[in-house]
Formats: sequence, structure tokens, C-alpha cells
Amino acid sequence: MTAVPKRSDIPANWPSTESQIVTFSSKEGSSTGVVKEIRWGLVWRDFILEDGRVIPEHRVVGHPEPPTWRKPEDISQSEREEWERRLVSMADAGLDPRKDEQPFRAELNQYLAYTYLRYKQAKPKPDENSFPERITQAKRAVSDRLGELMEFANYTNERDSAAYSLATLKKLEVSIKQK
Repeated sequence: MTAVPKRSDIPANWPSTESQIVTFSSKEGSSTGVVKEIRWGLVWRDFILEDGRVIPEHRVVGHPEPPTWRKPEDISQSEREEWERRLVSMADAGLDPRKDEQPFRAELNQYLAYTYLRYKQAKPKPDENSFPERITQAKRAVSDRLGELMEFANYTNERDSAAYSLATLKKLEVSIKQK
């Protein structure tokens, strides 16, 4: 994996360290958990908690604004293929991508975001630090995919996951506009 360049506006103590208790936003409001591991996904950092939940960096209280994302061109083909193998393996194992804060959903959301960023239409590039614009673009891509999936009766899991991803992006967009 290619390292993401350090940003001068991010505190030296970010991200928090393993075994530290972190606070994050969840459906129930504010939650906490003990960090077991912090790892880069295809796009953003995930905080893996000791109880198995996976929390994206942008839901952790105190995360840098705007969050740091990896660029699709920094992802090697072997890393992408390994990610795809894990997703297929999780699907074959019968894991449900609709379960919040679980590894399958976290990996699927990362892959959807990566795929969108990789294949987005050629348009004039917005400011690289325009996180709200990137969210809007991601919402468009997920909406387009959801529209495609609605035409088929047998893609219910992927359709549900895309709908949930769209809702998550909308919540993130609203929370950024409120700040």
C-alpha cells in the first residue's frame, strides 16, 4: 500500500492509538469503543474496535477536517484484487452487508467509494480539499448504481447496501453543512 502524504494541518497525535477509547457517532447518538487497530482502507482509515465493530474515520470525534482520503491511482492492482477476494469470501460466507459497523459493510462501502472515485466522469476537477463536493459526486455515482440495480429483482443485497451507502453519504453531507 502506498502511504498517504502527511498533511500539516493534522495534529501529530492523530489518529488515536491502539487501546485508546474513541468516541464516534452512531445511529444511537454518541458511542465509544476501544481501538484494536487502525488501518487504511481503499479510500479512508477504518478504526477496528476490540468488539469487532469497524468505524470509518469520518465518524470518529475529533477527526481532521476535511478527512484525508487516498487517491485511486495510489491503489495497486494487487491491493484492489485482494480487496475484491475478501468481499467475495464474505459474501460466500453469508455475511450480511446491511449490518452496521460490521467488517463486510465497511469493506463494501470502501470498495464502492473507491470504484466511484476510480471511474468518475471526466469533469473539471473541484478543489482537491472540497470534501462536500466529493460527497456530492459519490452520492451521484451511488444513485446511478442504485437506479441500475432497481431494474433487477435478484440484486437485493447490493441494492440494500447501495441505498444504505447513499443514506450515509447524505448524513455526512448534512453534518458538514451544519459545521
